[in-house]
Amino acid sequence: MNSAKKDLFDKIIRVYPNLSPKKKRVADYIIKDHKRLFLMTAREIAQECRVSEPTIIRFTNDLGFSGYQEFVQYMKGLLHIELTAVERLIKASQQSDQMNTLDKYCQNAIRNLENLRSSISEKDLKRVARVIHNAERVYVVGYRASTTLAFYFGYLLGKILENVFLDTSLSWKLMDEIARNGRSGVMFVIAFPRYPLKVIRLLEYAKRYRVKIIGLSDTPKSPIIALSDQYILIDLESVSFIDPFAHIITYLGALIHEITFLDRQQAMKYLSRFDHAAKSGKEFFTEESADLEEKQKFDHSHLTSFWSGDHTHRPG
Repeated sequence: MNSAKKDLFDKIIRVYPNLSPKKKRVADYIIKDHKRLFLMTAREIAQECRVSEPTIIRFTNDLGFSGYQEFVQYMKGLLHIELTAVERLIKASQQSDQMNTLDKYCQNAIRNLENLRSSISEKDLKRVARVIHNAERVYVVGYRASTTLAFYFGYLLGKILENVFLDTSLSWKLMDEIARNGRSGVMFVIAFPRYPLKVIRLLEYAKRYRVKIIGLSDTPKSPIIALSDQYILIDLESVSFIDPFAHIITYLGALIHEITFLDRQQAMKYLSRFDHAAKSGKEFFTEESADLEEKQKFDHSHLTSFWSGDHTHRPG
C-alpha cells in the first residue's frame, strides 16, 4: 500500500470505533472503492451510502478536514498519484459537459491560470529566482511528460546563465557532474503525476552530494517534496488523462524573467554571445539567408538536386 493511500486509511481507522452507523457506511464505502470518489459529488456519495449530504460533510470533519471541499482537495492529491491514464480517461468520459472540446480545454487552462495567480506570490517567485541566479551550477531535470517543461526552462535559462545542465533521461554525465561539483549546484526538478521513480532516485543521489534541490510539483503529497530544500506547488486541474501545462509554462516564463533582471547587464552579455553564435552558425531564418538560398537554388551549379526529375511537359 502506498503512503498516500495508507494515510487515508489510517485516518478512517483512527475514528472508526466512534462513528455512527451511517458514518460507518460512508467509511466502509470509501475503504472498499476510494478511487470512485474522484468521479463523484457529495450528493452521489450520499445516495450510494444511503445517507444525507450533511452526514458526508460531518464525516469529513471527523477525519480532520474543515469541510467537504478540503477533503476533495486531499483526495485529488491522493488520486493524482494512483490513477492510471486509462482511469483518468474514464473519468473524463463520465463527465457530462455541453462545451465542445476546444472550449473545454480553454476554460480549464483559464482556471489553472487563475489558480496560479492566486497561489504563487511575487515574493515566492523572487525567492526562487535568487537561489537559481546565485548558484554556481544549475541542473534542470524533468522526465516523461515533464521533459517538455524541463527543456523549455533549461533552454531559456542557458541563454542568460552559465553552467546550466539539462537532463531529460537520467544520464551518466549528470551523475558524474553531481559527484564532482554537487555542493556548488542547485537542482531544479519538475515532476507531476505519475511521478517517475527515476526522478526520486536521482534526488536521493543528489542529496548525498549536498545538492540544493528546488522541486516543482502539484501537491504536498508529491514524493519529490520531501526531498526538496525548497518547493513550488502548482495545482493541475485536468479534463482528461492529458496533463495541462499552459500555466506551468507561464510560471517558468515568469521565473526566467525574474532571473534575467536580477543582473540585467550579465543577461545582456550572455544573450549577445548567444545571438552572435547563432548568426555565425546560420541557426535561424533571416531575409538575408532566404535570399542567398533562393539565389543558390537557381544557380546552374545547384540545379542538380532541384531539377533532378524530368519536368518537361508532354502533350497527351
